[in-house]
Amino acid sequence: MANEIMDRNNLMKNWFNNDSWMNNIPSIFDNNFPDDSTLKTDIKESDKKYEVHVDMPAFDKRDIDINYENDVLTVSGHRDSFNDHNDNKGDMIMSERSSGRFMRQYRLPSVDTKAIKATYDKGVLKVDLPKLENKLDSGHHVDID
Repeated sequence: MANEIMDRNNLMKNWFNNDSWMNNIPSIFDNNFPDDSTLKTDIKESDKKYEVHVDMPAFDKRDIDINYENDVLTVSGHRDSFNDHNDNKGDMIMSERSSGRFMRQYRLPSVDTKAIKATYDKGVLKVDLPKLENKLDSGHHVDID
């Protein structure tokens, strides 16, 4: 189930990344639309839970927000600009680190919202989302008389 979602995401990313028109968008937009390197994620699924690991280097734990609503986990945060980007001497020859607001969403159904736990250590956010033991009915079959 989760793999199908990831396959669709990868298909869309590949389509956009291989499209020559998309590759010609000016770099002026780079700071507003973070590239593929932002918030890299691993998601594991077992019978009992989902485990989400999100790379969020140089984020302060207070600047990370986690929300789960309507079967969607949203991880967002902001990172202020870096002090060493102020290049008064003119010696900065390259700058790739980005700052600003970042957000990712993941569809993870049937989660026990009261048991979600998160930790942040060494630039990696880990979110454990236990699954509901008794899944709620998502529909009801109606027989025709």
